[in-house]
Amino acid sequence: MTAPTQTQLQSDLSGAIGCDFASAKNELFFVEFDAGKLSSLTVAPATPAYTTLGLGYNQPEDVRLSDDGIHAYVTERTGDLVRVALASANRSAAVVVATGMTAPQQLFLDEAHGVAYTVEYASPGSLVRIDLGTGAKTVVTTALDNPIGVVLSSDLQYAYVSEQTTGPDKGRISRVQLSSAARTTLATGLTSPFFLTWADAAQDSLYVPQRDPANSVVQVNVTSGTVNTVITDVPFRPSCVAVPYSGTMLICSDSVIESVSLFVALSDGPLLMGIGLIPSSDVDNTTGLATTPSGSPYYVVDAPFGGTLPIMVNFQSADGVPGALYYQVEVDGTAQTGSWTVYYWNGATYVLETIAAETIGASPGTPGCFPIHPVADLFLYQPPSLGYELDTTVLSNGLHTIVVQLLNSSGNPVQASEPMTVLVNNQPCIASLQAPVLNTTPPKTANSCGLLVYSDTSTTVSLPYTVSQPAGFATFSISLARGVTPVGPPPTLPSGAPVTAVASPVTATVADLIGTCPTAGFAVEVYVAATMTNGYNRQSQYDAEALEGFVLAKDT
Repeated sequence: MTAPTQTQLQSDLSGAIGCDFASAKNELFFVEFDAGKLSSLTVAPATPAYTTLGLGYNQPEDVRLSDDGIHAYVTERTGDLVRVALASANRSAAVVVATGMTAPQQLFLDEAHGVAYTVEYASPGSLVRIDLGTGAKTVVTTALDNPIGVVLSSDLQYAYVSEQTTGPDKGRISRVQLSSAARTTLATGLTSPFFLTWADAAQDSLYVPQRDPANSVVQVNVTSGTVNTVITDVPFRPSCVAVPYSGTMLICSDSVIESVSLFVALSDGPLLMGIGLIPSSDVDNTTGLATTPSGSPYYVVDAPFGGTLPIMVNFQSADGVPGALYYQVEVDGTAQTGSWTVYYWNGATYVLETIAAETIGASPGTPGCFPIHPVADLFLYQPPSLGYELDTTVLSNGLHTIVVQLLNSSGNPVQASEPMTVLVNNQPCIASLQAPVLNTTPPKTANSCGLLVYSDTSTTVSLPYTVSQPAGFATFSISLARGVTPVGPPPTLPSGAPVTAVASPVTATVADLIGTCPTAGFAVEVYVAATMTNGYNRQSQYDAEALEGFVLAKDT
């Protein structure tokens, strides 16, 4: 097994602390304490791009994105909670939601109920609930010692708090029951623990950065309190962890943001083998496009994905991972819950078997789980490695990240595949033909019967056409026939050209077209072929075709 891979994405920051990740944008939003900034970093699939969104904040501690995708909330150490539009994010444009707090730290939003939670860094310190409409503050408990981080459970019954305690506990993690304010110690002995992040959708454990001198990230089980070190030697003074996809974390430290891949390489191949006949290694993780070698079983060049994608899972690898009994197929961090079918040998014949997603583990459970095929049964399935059929028509047109996540019987993640970025596009092509034009003075357009009357065979005829695909994922061709005989060059007709190469109408002289016939009927076809693939076939349902007929007749 390999150690986690650390990649520095951005340096020279001014006290990066709290952060939040927008999956739809592949963008990390964070605050810079020393510079009073609200900033962002586009982390994938292109080269990381750093942007200053807003200035003038008063010692910002944390940022949380609103559900509307266009606002953010920021806590300031000076005592305020503010809301700001991301499109105009200077502090001067912000709305003050609440004020008068003592060094508010990490923020948890519950917009569905119109409230937020934060902790006040003091000894004793408080857990505070804030009404997002009125700014009214309610103290949940004061039984905390220099609290820093806070998250809530999905049922909103418990708050989990990191505390930089001054007593024998050193740094600790506590659970607070919101209804009674009762506090339970989960883990102690941590080194300056900072903001908290759920490690997985099941909410069985938390990622906790430990500041200097530890400079590490630990994982704390919220049931047993067990503390495991996930990664050491992170950049100086880590504060916040974001989990954009299974097996990947982003760490905000004082001056650096880095990406950490927790993917564990297996000797018998990657967990996520690919899509259909396209291996995962032939999909560019920056562009999301597939290119397979010449002579491969399925040859594509710079092909995006569309339709229903067969996700191929290495069940031999999965079956060998200790504790792994189930798997999920995650898209942009969300487990897929659809059912799909596969052929299964019942001892006499192959029958179609429907594989339905299961919910496993203690209530409310972990949804979107499928049992791993044991190696002994692997070749009873046809194809053996089919692990899911992903309907991409419900996804946005653009880049998406696919991960295969292995889980134990309780629904807890035990290992994730390396993420694969794919470019999805399900936009149809467009093809049209306009009436042919005889380029006389003035020009003549074919009448409603498709008739063009010519006098001079040297006069040119133009065949206007339109071909397009919104993202340019198509090629096109034009064919022209006189009667039942194809018309060869001249004119030169585009064939297999990308839609972006369209320049002008096809033009030819009457003599080129008419040949030895004084009067002739013609048929024109424009065909636009989509280049999207599902890993097995080109997605021809998105093709477009235009047909037109016309007659050239000599003026008598």
